[in-house]
Amino acid sequence: YPDDGYDRIWRRFTNYASFGLSPLNGDGSNPTISVTDKPPAAVLRQAITTSSTLASNLTIPTLIDSPLPVPHYVTFYFVEVSPVNTTRSFDIFLDNQKFYSKTIDVSNGNAQEIYHPKIALSTSSTFTLVRTDGSSLPPLINAAEFFMLGEQWLALGTETSD
Repeated sequence: YPDDGYDRIWRRFTNYASFGLSPLNGDGSNPTISVTDKPPAAVLRQAITTSSTLASNLTIPTLIDSPLPVPHYVTFYFVEVSPVNTTRSFDIFLDNQKFYSKTIDVSNGNAQEIYHPKIALSTSSTFTLVRTDGSSLPPLINAAEFFMLGEQWLALGTETSD
């Protein structure tokens, strides 16, 4: 994405069916983005959700390949892409424990960013979005970033110009 000021590589998730997921594509308009890590608007114009509108849970596929827990920096991005007068709200869980204390409500059309700067994750770690009571639509997710933190990186940090 040439409009990414941080020069990140964004890959579309395409293995929908094997995870019981479906793609959602926006109407082409740019969502309101006022989140810290400034993902490109093109990344937030699409999302994945459950294949069934009756489903309550969405398990987020991850590409974590470490069998033992190692520290990761994790960021999730959420914004409604369907221009409908409905509600979509959900909670985030990691391994059946609440990961974020507040409920995510994307009904207002503003992008939301949830992150954790250092959390131990492994191949068995599972993030799940759980529909809240009163939500008329299942959870969705637009993008996620997972960075494995190595001990040498934690000690050194990054250049201030990066």
